[in-house]
Formats: sequence, structure tokens, C-alpha cells
Amino acid sequence: MPNYLKYLVCLLLAGIACSASGQSRLPSFDTGFKTMRENAVGADFHYSVDDYLQYSPAAVLLGLKVAGYESRTSWGRMAVSDAFSVAVMAAAVNGIKYSVARMRPDGSSRNSFPSGHTATAFMLAAMLHEEYGWRSPWFSFGGYAVASFTGVSRILNNRHWTSDIVAGAVIGMASVKLGYFLADLIFKDRYISDRYNAPVFGFDPERKYYDIGMWFGYRFFLGDNFTEGNSARIAGGSSSGIEVSVPLSNAAFLKGTAGLAFRTGINSYIAPGSLSFNTYDFMAGGYWRRPFARVLEADARILAGYSLPGNRSVSGPAGILDGIGISAGCGLSVTTGENFKIKAFAAYEAARFTVQKPMSQSLVLGGSALFFW
Repeated sequence: MPNYLKYLVCLLLAGIACSASGQSRLPSFDTGFKTMRENAVGADFHYSVDDYLQYSPAAVLLGLKVAGYESRTSWGRMAVSDAFSVAVMAAAVNGIKYSVARMRPDGSSRNSFPSGHTATAFMLAAMLHEEYGWRSPWFSFGGYAVASFTGVSRILNNRHWTSDIVAGAVIGMASVKLGYFLADLIFKDRYISDRYNAPVFGFDPERKYYDIGMWFGYRFFLGDNFTEGNSARIAGGSSSGIEVSVPLSNAAFLKGTAGLAFRTGINSYIAPGSLSFNTYDFMAGGYWRRPFARVLEADARILAGYSLPGNRSVSGPAGILDGIGISAGCGLSVTTGENFKIKAFAAYEAARFTVQKPMSQSLVLGGSALFFW
């Protein structure tokens, strides 16, 4: 399946996932992350850096090209490829925006879905990847890191729902895959650098891969969790954060790769009276993973760490404690690009939580988007 079709499939799956509202008292995917955002930075938080940051991958791309640093294609072929990409992205974003007419989270207008800023940032990052990712994966990583920060900024600025960001990122990357595909049909092998070597698509079982990415999930409590001094339940909600994997060994007896895993996370909870609060996790541990079928990878990991409650005016009266927690889970990844993969995961977690019930148990279901090299 061509890469751009994989991105479109991912968009469809994301839309289905985002429509689910979860268990009773849990907010929807989008409102859960909006609640998390307000708990973390406050309802009135705003900054404008994302209006300019979205264009920074293009500045790097043009700067390298002007400086004479050899890219994949000539100026003319690159211009045609990028023009196709911009046309596809603009048509998709604006067509969907004004067809769906979704209200922005700040209530300012009905053009929220998908995020145009995020689509632009990921489109430009994908262009940088196509032209210079073969020279070094760090060009790709830098571009996508900036694009990801742009997307997160749109949430922090209360201009977009989380599903708007996911859709914008998929449209931005898919538009470049389609744009370059169309240009390749026109130009064939002409105007491509003699030094260009197409990156390998898929996992090499002989290699040890590092990876870093963002994850999004939903927490479901296993059993009851009560506030201090009464029987009112605390409900789980959205979770998100950054995960990093550092390989140590892929010796034959391991039948895969083993290494260190690190994770930071933010979690939202609903307390009695429709109040909410966040907690913040810092965890480390180990993982094992095994690639198969070239584009698939299974993994298992176990981590331990510490959790700190935020929003003390709510979490304090509810009896929420800081303390040690553990997480054990498994996942299945599929490559969607030369250095990119998406992963679905499930994790069992147990942690010190409330005064009345010191140990809580929960199930977190979610997905990750990861850059690997």
C-alpha cells in the first residue's frame, strides 16, 4: 500500500477513535484533553509563537538549498513537487473545514476541523524530510519536532481540539506523499541527485533502533476509586505524554531488541461535583520488541516511577496522594514512513492514589506517533 494511503487510513481510524465517549462520567476524547489543558495552563492562556513556528521547516529547507547543500531533487522538480503538495493540502483542509463546520473550543468560529496551522507545519516538515531526510534523519526529526510543537500549541491556545491536530498532521504528511508521487510520475528519474539513496522502508531486524514520540490515551479505572471521607467516585480520563526508547542489545538469544524506556505523562481525572485535576508522571524501566513482516513490530515494557498531583485546590480535598506507580503494557507498531511508525498500546497501571484507597488499578488504551532511527 502506498504511504499516502496509509496516512489516509490512519485519519479514518483516528476519526473513529475520537468519536468515542468512553465509560460513564468520562468526557469525550476532545473534551478530556480540553479539560487537561485548562487544568495545566488555565482557561485564559495564549501565545502567538505557533503563527510563525509553522513555517520554520520551510525556512530550513530553503536555507539549505540556497547554501548549496545538495537535496534529493533540483530546484525545478522540488518546486513542482511542493506545488502539488500545497494544492492537495489546501484543498483538503479548506474543503473539510467548511463542510464539517466544527466550532472551535474557544467558540470563536466554525472552522476548527482540521487544524490548518498543524497541516501546514507537518506538510513543510514532510517536504524537508523528502529532500534532506536521506542526508541525515536529524533533519526529519527537527522538522517533525517543530511541527508537533505547533500542534500542541494550537491546543494550548484553545484554538483547536486534539482530533483537529491529529487530522491536520495526517493531511499535511499525506499531501506531501501524494504531491511527490505525482511529480515522480511526471519526471521519472530526471533531476534527482546522483548521490541520492532512497531510505529503507520498514524495520531491519539486525538493527537497534532508538525512538521518541508522543502518545495519547484514555484511562479506565479497574474497580472503584473514592475521595477521602465519602463514597463519591473519581473517574479516569485523558492521558498524554512523551516516550523515549534507548536500545541496549539485540543479541540472538533475545529474539528481538531489549533496552531502556522512559516516559513522562500528564493525566486528567474527574472529581465529584464535575471538578477536575491533573497528575504528572515520571517513569523509567525496560522494554523488549521484535519486528516482523518487515513493517510490523510488537513490544512489551514495564516501568516504575513517581506521580505528582496538580490543581491542589481540587486534588487536595479529594485526598489525592503523590506516590510510586508501575506500568506494564504491550503494543503493536506499523511503519508509515522511512523513519516513522504509529503504535496502538494497552497498559495496566497500579499507583498510590487516594487516602481511602491507597492503591488504584487502571487500564490505559491509546496510540503513539514515533520517530525512529
